[in-house]
Amino acid sequence: MMRRGLLLAMTIAVAMMLAACGRATDEQINQALGITPTPTLTAGGIASATAAATATAEARALALASPAGGGGAALGDVTVGARQFTTWCSGCHGPGGSGPDILKPGVLGAAATSDSFQTLLRDGDGHPTTYKITEIDDKQINDLAAYINSKSGQ
Repeated sequence: MMRRGLLLAMTIAVAMMLAACGRATDEQINQALGITPTPTLTAGGIASATAAATATAEARALALASPAGGGGAALGDVTVGARQFTTWCSGCHGPGGSGPDILKPGVLGAAATSDSFQTLLRDGDGHPTTYKITEIDDKQINDLAAYINSKSGQ
């Protein structure tokens, strides 16, 4: 009888070990369920996101404090404007470009408003290139103006 008990205990122990060895990893489980875990931001990523949010908030506060009550200043997204500036403007308006470096503190960009940028980009008043509304919409102009204003006003 003791032999049977020992044999039963050993069989159960072996079965438990085999079951434990076949367990899937968290990655395998997530893949099988179609789950993509959200990555944890690094300290640098958090600092970058915070700086972008602060710049956007400062641009909005500046716009609301303007004499026009926000009508003339840019209320755009600074982060989106930064990407747009890199794509469309930095070739000419960056350091070494053919146009003025409008991000330099105290230069033309410090007075950037949505209205002035619309006149500049749509009518070409003081700018060699014009853009139709189908090429760059009003929101994109607001974003560009907010970014340029936040950088050149430093």
